[in-house]
Amino acid sequence: MKGLKNVRVIVALGKIGFDAYLNYLNRQGLLKTRAAYVFAHGAEYKMPDARILLASYHPSNQNTQTGKLTRTMFVAIFKRAAGLADE
Repeated sequence: MKGLKNVRVIVALGKIGFDAYLNYLNRQGLLKTRAAYVFAHGAEYKMPDARILLASYHPSNQNTQTGKLTRTMFVAIFKRAAGLADE
């Protein structure tokens, strides 16, 4: 994240992306436990690095074709991210 010093919001697409960011924070020594961070679509966490982590289901065909992730849900995540970035 050295090249992205001004990033305020992280949008994790899927549990793999969510876990990857938590693992990154752990490797940086900023996160002692992941227990408080549970993946769910729309989950929002203030992280120890002062960024906000937003979780979204991954926009794969498996999720979009079954309706688990709708266009409305996906757009809402990015609207929320934009709003948080502007605060």
